[in-house]
Amino acid sequence: MSPSPATDIISPATVGRGSVRQRLDRGTHPATLKPLKPTAPDAPAAFCGGCASLQPRIIGDGSTRLKCARKATRRRGPDLKPDFPACEDYQAASA
Repeated sequence: MSPSPATDIISPATVGRGSVRQRLDRGTHPATLKPLKPTAPDAPAAFCGGCASLQPRIIGDGSTRLKCARKATRRRGPDLKPDFPACEDYQAASA
């Protein structure tokens, strides 16, 4: 399966070939498991970094990771990068 246009912007070296990249390639957001937000030709693409649901969380080893407040599972969810494409639940963060 070839990568979707939405995920071409994220280099494979950044995401690798793990479950996060596989979900992005299928057009599914890795944290919410919802479809990626469609982009209109005249509108800028939406990314996790601009979403109100992206939150820094301190995990067990004391490091800070970016997580989604809308994650689909009860577990802590995958680490996200600000340049990941947003899901259909994207809400712009207020300034």
